[in-house]
Amino acid sequence: MAFDLVVVNATVVTASDVSHCCIGIQNGKIKTLVDSFTSEEIGDAEVIDAEGAYVMPGGVDGHVHLCQDLKTGPHGLGGECADNFETGSRSAVAGGTTTILTFATQTRAEQDRSLLDVVKAYRARAEETGSYIDYGFHVIIVRNDAEILDRELPVLMHDWGISSCKLFLTYETQRLTDAQLLDVMFAARKNSMTTMIHAENGDMIEWLTDKLESKGMVAPYYHALSRPPLVEGEATNRAIALAQLIQNPILFVHVGSALGAANVRRAQTQGLPVYAETCPQYFNLTWDDLKRFHSPTCFENSKMICSPPPPPDTTDQEDLFIGLHNGTFTIYSSDHCPFRYDHPHGKPSGVLEDAKSMAGEPEEPEDLGALLKRKQGAFRLIPNGIPGVETRLPLLYNALARGRITPSRFVELTATNPAKLYGLYPRKGALMPGSDADLVIWHPDKTFTPFRLTNSMLHHNVDYTPYEGVEFVNWPRYTILRGKVMWANGQLQGQVRDGQYLKRGPSQLSQGVSRKDSRQVAMWLYEQ
Repeated sequence: MAFDLVVVNATVVTASDVSHCCIGIQNGKIKTLVDSFTSEEIGDAEVIDAEGAYVMPGGVDGHVHLCQDLKTGPHGLGGECADNFETGSRSAVAGGTTTILTFATQTRAEQDRSLLDVVKAYRARAEETGSYIDYGFHVIIVRNDAEILDRELPVLMHDWGISSCKLFLTYETQRLTDAQLLDVMFAARKNSMTTMIHAENGDMIEWLTDKLESKGMVAPYYHALSRPPLVEGEATNRAIALAQLIQNPILFVHVGSALGAANVRRAQTQGLPVYAETCPQYFNLTWDDLKRFHSPTCFENSKMICSPPPPPDTTDQEDLFIGLHNGTFTIYSSDHCPFRYDHPHGKPSGVLEDAKSMAGEPEEPEDLGALLKRKQGAFRLIPNGIPGVETRLPLLYNALARGRITPSRFVELTATNPAKLYGLYPRKGALMPGSDADLVIWHPDKTFTPFRLTNSMLHHNVDYTPYEGVEFVNWPRYTILRGKVMWANGQLQGQVRDGQYLKRGPSQLSQGVSRKDSRQVAMWLYEQ
């Protein structure tokens, strides 16, 4: 047997086991895992000595925003994702991720009524630059057109391999009413598509925002006060009830509060097919980070705005760690949503779109940086999102090194469960014969020198990182995509078009206890 690549002296970590062995790779697939290879078996293959370090399946990040325009401000500015597929995938591979799932986004504009047209246009954006790693799409649905859902969801599923859709309970331009949510969830269920839910109560946020603005509390810090944990708590409860009514599996994205996690856990103990994603920002940031720069009213704090916001303090983080341990959280994603601080279509739109901030100012300021130093803007108009696709795995490795999470649970959350949830397993998220040879190889802990991160070390197209100054105790040494070394010892090795589009199947996790209690479930919907 002739190998193309051999990894020796590996501490191989899967979602179930940790073992010391060697890996033989052939034609982009894992061929075998054995205790050792003879020199004859290795032959002319490239050899990587892991030196006893952890070797894991390449990361699968199920929540990444690239090439999205969110220009919803009153003057057409708003958010424009700073990363395209080239720069976003470059950042991902440098952080140990080999598969990303991004979002083709429907709008309420008539030209976006067809989901197929939305997906085709988004695919063209991906193909324009290419990707360093493999990628697939979710579709964001903001309309409940019965004709479109009935005709196009089967095509998305079977022809495009798009097996998941995302729905919103907040944002005026995207949120659906309860009846509309039921329409789309019912259609998704019929097509075995996973329904992803952004669970924040939009009416509560709007009411709180109006009250904050009436008191002049508009600086970036007050974004957090407009979205207290109860906003997520109410929305998760409501979405669970809607899903239970029609027996629809759902995944809550970016759960960031102990209250939201508790609602998910309660549903899971009832046997409902309810899953949850969480993200690094909820374990590493708090409300205090929204007043990190200079003063609570400094606009630079807009760099830390995401939705939901980080928890109020570290007590929520302790509860969230329990959720990582006990299975409340199925996956751990980045929610990479990058906006630049030095670009009008990035965070500065929170000033440029705000009439009060721009009173007496030129419509197109010559010195944007100077303007931002003089204004506090309005948090309502600041694009929500922070970068993090490259730091996702290394931040969780910090928790692994401190004993907050086991190596196998690390793999389960970052690779295996995302692959299962989104219909990619065992091609992705596994280290077994026949799986794609996607690997992340870490440095040996005993020889790695911890360092403090600066944005200049990262590979995204964003001019800041929320994790500036954070100490990291390890970083991917090698990232391997289908048997090709893409990242090695701090250097990119692969090419931007090495990544491939992935057609996915239905979720392998979306099973729950079938309940036939007519007080909770409309079972007659499924009677012939």
